[in-house]
Amino acid sequence: MDEEKVGEKNSNEANPGDQDSPDYGSEDSFVTPDSSSGRFNIDVSPNEDRSGSGKRSEKHDSKDSGSSNKQPEKNESKDSGSNKQPEKNESKDSGSNKQPEKNELKDSGSNKQPEKGDSKDGHVVDTAKPLSVKEAVSKFGAIVDWKTHRAQKNERRKFIEQELEKAQEEIPIFKQKSELAEQAKQKALKHLDGTKRLIQELKLNLERAQTEERQAKQDSELAQLRLQELEQGITDESSSVAAKTQLEVAKARHENAASELITARAELEETCRDYEILISERDFAVQKAKEEVSAARELEEEVENLTIQLITTKESIEHIHVSHLETEEHWVHEANERDQELLALDQELKRTEQELEKVKQEIVRAEDLKSKLQTASRLLHSLKDELAVYMQGKVPEEDHEKFTRKDVQSGVAIAKKNLDEVIRNIEKTTEEIMSLKTAAKSLTAQLEGEKQVLENIRKQKGLGADTVVNLESEMKRARLELEEIRRKEKEAREKLVELPKQLQKAGEDAEHAKLFAEGARLVLKRAKIAADQSKNEASSILSQLATIEKEIEAARAQEKLALGAISALYESESARITKKEDPKGGITITLEEYYELSKRAHDAEEAAGKRVGEAMAQIDEAKESEMQSLNKLLQLNSEIAAQKEALNVALQKAEMAKESKSNIEDELKRRNGETREEVGLSSRDETSKTQNETTSDKLVASSSSKKEGSSKGKSNTNEGKSSSVRGLFKKKKFMPKFSLMFMGKKKSTSNKHS
Repeated sequence: MDEEKVGEKNSNEANPGDQDSPDYGSEDSFVTPDSSSGRFNIDVSPNEDRSGSGKRSEKHDSKDSGSSNKQPEKNESKDSGSNKQPEKNESKDSGSNKQPEKNELKDSGSNKQPEKGDSKDGHVVDTAKPLSVKEAVSKFGAIVDWKTHRAQKNERRKFIEQELEKAQEEIPIFKQKSELAEQAKQKALKHLDGTKRLIQELKLNLERAQTEERQAKQDSELAQLRLQELEQGITDESSSVAAKTQLEVAKARHENAASELITARAELEETCRDYEILISERDFAVQKAKEEVSAARELEEEVENLTIQLITTKESIEHIHVSHLETEEHWVHEANERDQELLALDQELKRTEQELEKVKQEIVRAEDLKSKLQTASRLLHSLKDELAVYMQGKVPEEDHEKFTRKDVQSGVAIAKKNLDEVIRNIEKTTEEIMSLKTAAKSLTAQLEGEKQVLENIRKQKGLGADTVVNLESEMKRARLELEEIRRKEKEAREKLVELPKQLQKAGEDAEHAKLFAEGARLVLKRAKIAADQSKNEASSILSQLATIEKEIEAARAQEKLALGAISALYESESARITKKEDPKGGITITLEEYYELSKRAHDAEEAAGKRVGEAMAQIDEAKESEMQSLNKLLQLNSEIAAQKEALNVALQKAEMAKESKSNIEDELKRRNGETREEVGLSSRDETSKTQNETTSDKLVASSSSKKEGSSKGKSNTNEGKSSSVRGLFKKKKFMPKFSLMFMGKKKSTSNKHS
């Protein structure tokens, strides 16, 4: 209570007139802490009351110096509109300095919470220090030090660029290494194949050598037995063991050769069967390839037909567009003629025509600016391309010098400067175009207002009111039709932009099918070549077998001759022994001649054995060639299976292309039907709109006849409206102008493409 009394005394001493003047305005108090003295400075800004009292300021000292950071108190605010004092305020007649607790302003240094005042507009003032921007940002976890963050970003970007350059430099090195490794791998595989073939040949040579050694051992043993029998004096074939064994050996060899011939013939028959199967599969694959080629050609024809249809539809749309433009021009021309006839009586219309000419000049300037904008966009694209070239690091071949990083950075900076200049020029041109368009729209709005004034004047005078209404209805009708036509043209263009993409996809699918068919043809050609090679190898094997059979027959004949010579020798010896009485009937041969004859027979047997060995070697070679032909056949079978799969994939793609083509045709038919239906509906809507417009125009004419005297005032107000309309156009129609500009660009580009 003591503190409250001190606060009241201070307030009474500072402003003694507060209690005497009951009718002062409401006060707005602001509490500001004084950090040096621990005091609160309260600035009270009262509103002016009836007596015109000025501003007042009160300062209260607090006893507690440490209470500077506490909440502020709520101050009393009094209503300036009411002359009554609240019941809880201080009364004049009491004579005491006490006030109620709810209405007094307490000292800010006290530890008590502030109390609410009587007025409804009591404000709580926060004396706490406001948060800084950095603290607020750090609370939400954002970045505070943007400079360091940008520096870190630039360092990271430079590091990433360096790593990219290193990777791009290392890519060709690793490619070369991989190519060298593949080449070494291929060489190693070829070397392995060669070594395998050599090993097989060596094995075959070993087997032949072993068979020759066995045969030589048998021949040597037989010769030794024969010599022993001759020494013993055994000359009869029936009694000689060597002759019997020799015959048995020859029979066994003959049987082995015959069995090998039979196996070779069976293998040849199998190869012939496989060859026939391959020929049939080849013919089947050739037929499939022809069918696919025919299907691809049909697809090409269908794609061509679709492109022709697309071109015809484009031409028809363009023709429709031209016809609509011509009709629009015709309507505009007629409207202008009628307007000129109507406006020839008044001087105001001449002024408006002059303004129209100025607007047309401004539109021409805007078109020039558009052309400049297009050139600037082209320059921008060229600069972008140059920038891409700089970024890719393409250097001309004449210099043969590598650009350093500083040169690249300088080129990039120059390109960025050029881009900034171009962008500024584009922005300037766009701003100029926007200003010209706003001026044109404002002028058109003025013209429309003046036309309305003239129409009202003419309706008052009764000059051609019906014609004016009809002209307005026709103009509105034409405008609505043009808007609908433009909307439909936009939709059709968008759809036409999508259709070539679909057609390109179908063409790409057809090209893929063609490529698959060409690959199948190449594989079939390879299969034919391999089949021809296998035929040639089979014919060579057959010729080798025929020569082997002939050699075997010659060896048999030589064996028969040797056996006949041996039998003749035996007979001569037996005849000489038995017929010693008649020496003239026999032939006497010395031992040397006999040995010579036996050597010749042995040589003939060796030659026959060699020929048989050669025949066996040829048979082995034929077997190897057959194995190779079988491997080739297996490879051909695998290739043919892969071709079949590729052909199936191509057929599926061709079917998908056909389905997409049919879908495109259906969409075209549906769109044509929709356009026809929309044209019918638009004609009906136009008739209904014209009827409504005629009724509205009649109502306007009746209202304008009542206001004959206010025509001059309206002309002045129209000027004010035009100025306000300009401001509205500047504020509201900023984005639509951009849309119109881009639509104009799209139309020009589409005309160029067509």
